[in-house]
Order: sequence, then C-alpha cells, then structure tokens
Amino acid sequence: MASTTTGGRPGARALLVEFNELSPTLLDRFIAAGHLPHFRAFRDSSVVCTTDAGEDAPNLEPWIQWPTVHSGIPFAEHGVFALGEGREKLRTPLLGDVLSAAGIPVGVFGSMNTAYSRRPGEPGYVVPDPWDVDGVAFPDSLQPFYETVSWAVQESSRNGLPGAGQLARFAAFLVRSGLRPATVVAAVRQLVDERRVGGVAWRRASVLDDLSYDVFRTLNRRHGVRFATFFSNSTAHYQHYYWRDMEPELFDEAGDGAHADAVLHGYRRMDALLGRIMADEPDSLLVLATALSQEPWAESAKRTFRPHDFDALFAFAGIRGAVAKPMMAEQFVVELASPDAAADARRKLHALTIDGARAVNADLDGHRLQVGCFSDVGREGATLAGGAGGASRAFDELFYPIHTTRSGRHSRDGALWFRTGTHRVVEGRVALTDIAPTILDHFGVATPAHMSGDVLPLYRTPEVPTQRSRPFSPLREASRVGARQTL
Repeated sequence: MASTTTGGRPGARALLVEFNELSPTLLDRFIAAGHLPHFRAFRDSSVVCTTDAGEDAPNLEPWIQWPTVHSGIPFAEHGVFALGEGREKLRTPLLGDVLSAAGIPVGVFGSMNTAYSRRPGEPGYVVPDPWDVDGVAFPDSLQPFYETVSWAVQESSRNGLPGAGQLARFAAFLVRSGLRPATVVAAVRQLVDERRVGGVAWRRASVLDDLSYDVFRTLNRRHGVRFATFFSNSTAHYQHYYWRDMEPELFDEAGDGAHADAVLHGYRRMDALLGRIMADEPDSLLVLATALSQEPWAESAKRTFRPHDFDALFAFAGIRGAVAKPMMAEQFVVELASPDAAADARRKLHALTIDGARAVNADLDGHRLQVGCFSDVGREGATLAGGAGGASRAFDELFYPIHTTRSGRHSRDGALWFRTGTHRVVEGRVALTDIAPTILDHFGVATPAHMSGDVLPLYRTPEVPTQRSRPFSPLREASRVGARQTL
C-alpha cells in the first residue's frame, strides 16, 4: 500500500450512498415529472457523471461491480464472479481499509460482496451485506440486527415474518438504536395494508430501508465515523420484476397491472431517504453511486424457482447431512460434512432433470455447494426426474416460482453524483475504479498503488485532449504512483 497521511484533511467527512442499479434514464424521467424533488436538489448541486460498469453479461452483476467500486481494481484483476466470493478473493486493502489505516473511523452498512472486518479496539463498525451466509457484524452487538435483516432479505419471497423471539429482540435493538416514530408508523401501516388490501407485501423492502437508515445514522454518531457507506437494493428488486407492469407497451406479454406503480414507488421512497441523508449530512461530501443500472428486458422469459423445503429436496435427491442457507433469489448454499460428501451431493443434484435437461446447478467449493434451479429449465407443471432410486416427482411439489417473470435486466451505465455544491455534467463515461481514489483524495489520503483509477477533479473542469473518450485520463499517471491530486 502507498503511504497515507494520518487523519488526512482534518474534519473531512464523506458518505457513499449505494442505491443499487437505479437507472439514469428513469432518474431523469421521474425528476422531470416532478416525482423526485430530493434527487433533483442533489443532482443540481452535484458533479454528475455516468459510469461504465466495464463488463458485459455474464460479468455484469452487482456482486461483481460493487467489489470493483470498493477495491479500486477491475474485474479482470479482482476475479470476484459469484455472490459470496468477495471475502475470499479481495486480498488488497479496500477503500474503507485504506481510510481506516489513515486514522479515519469508517462505517460499512451492507456494502455488497466486500471483505470488510474489524478487530477489537478498532474504530467504526461493519454490517455485512444481507446475502453473506457467513456474515459477522462488528461490534458483535450488531449481530442480532444483521441476522434479522439478512433473514428478511433472503426469505422475502415467502412473505413471512421471523419468530416472535427474534422479532422481540429486533424491536428492542431498534428502540435502542434510533428508531423514529415515523418509521414505526410506516411499518405498522405496511402490516395493516397487507391484511386489509393484500398484494402489497413487496413494499416491505422499502420499509426495511427506513428501519436500516434509522440504525445507520445512530451508528455513525455513536462510533464517530467520518466515512460511511449505505447500501440499498429495494428498487433494484422492483425493477427486475415489475418493469413489465410499468411499461407494458414494451412487452409482448404484458403484466397484470397490479404492480404498475411499484418501480415509481421505489424511486419515491428512495427520494425521501435521500432527503433525510442530505439533512443529516449537510457538510459531508455525499456520493450517490449505482454501480450499474437496469433497462427493460422485453424478450425475457426468465422465471426463478426455489425449493419449498430444502430437506424435502435433499431427501428426493438422496442427500444426507446437508444444511441449506438461503442466499439470493433462487440461489442457496448447502454445507456438507466434507468435500467428498459435497462432491457426492453435487453429483446427485446434477442428476435431477426435466425432459432430459439438467434442472439444478451446483457449484462446488470445498465442503460447500452454491445451488440454484436453472431458470430456463424449471417450469410449473413439469416432472422432475432423476431422484434417489430413479424416483420422479411433480416439480411444483418441490419448487415454487419467485414473483413473476423478470422484466428488467442489467445495463452498463450507472449514476455517479458528487454533491459539491456546484452543478456540472461530465461528458462521456468514467470508470468504477475512479470512485475509490476520488474519495481517498477528498480525505487527503494517497491512492494505493494497486488502485488503477483516476482522481476525478470535482472542483474544476479538466483539460481533456479531444481524442480521448474518457474525460479524466490526464490524471491517471499521477494517481497510479499514489500522488495526491488537489481538487
């Protein structure tokens, strides 16, 4: 790591707002329509960039692009491809690690697929992302909160609630951690609407954002952090499943219209959250980043399926001693007693077929498997063959569909807004690897040699050779050798 200055610029503060996969196109449309006053105010006082995710499918996934943001290195170097690999493959210090080493207290709240941890006595806090099956919060008093949030996210397709004891502990934690009366009212209203109106359980994701932000702002004060990250996936989820209802004219098979306002609901709730962030952090550099975005997926036929009961699936396949942990959508992790047992379980899961096509994928990692039903094979009304002893069973008895056919897919463009107090729109695209060096420079901390991005000149217009497609390339060489740029 390049040398850093202890504490950097005294009093400097920054917050990285990670609103996963928001669409720059929809932001512009909804702002113009008057739906997003806080996004408008934020944008109109920001240096506005559009990022290039740097990859195409199958390497265009949030669990790939967010590690790029935090590590400051591209996918070709960090190699994090699957959800959960960040802990294993991110070997160089991340953005928060570099700041912490410089004496700047850091808080990490849900940043996806990263490798942050803390040791006793270190300042700051860490709340892992809710899909981390081995997530350990720091300090350990945050673990019950993290586990309940993780359960709520991973089990969102079931629309259930945790057990009474877990809910009671969760509520007690929230009361001690800054839960606002307005958030309580919103949560109660949500539960009442689910009973009276029905069909609105999907809105829980936005309520969870409000609960999480209450805790986030309290943690920042309690731990005296000067840099923090806040991650939200709620609207990304709405876009994936409900874009078809928002713009039915784009699709041959339109939705039923029941969720026509779901995507706008997500943007509006994030707008209100952004307003709170701006009010709470008037003197901080606020950085809004989406890492990638979404666009309509008109030709999609993708439906995701998940086991009703993991043990029933294992029994059908003839697998013993397996323990399943939900991960994301159709994916789940299966732990076995040994690598040999895991390899045997993988063989048995791969033997499950529908009309001769393999129905289930299982990637082997030591004594673990990462498992999911193939979306282009699984279907309602099919017969699942290849079980123990040659058994067959109705697919619907073992799997259920998660939500509806997906209608939003990932796109390379992302929003990146730095609230500096001055509005300027940057032409072209900037790289995700530029984010970490720019935030480090805000604190007066030199860019480590392993981070290859540029320090973006937020407070001045760079002189750019006309032949360059990326506007900040003249600064690249200086940032590579760890020189600190003056903004």
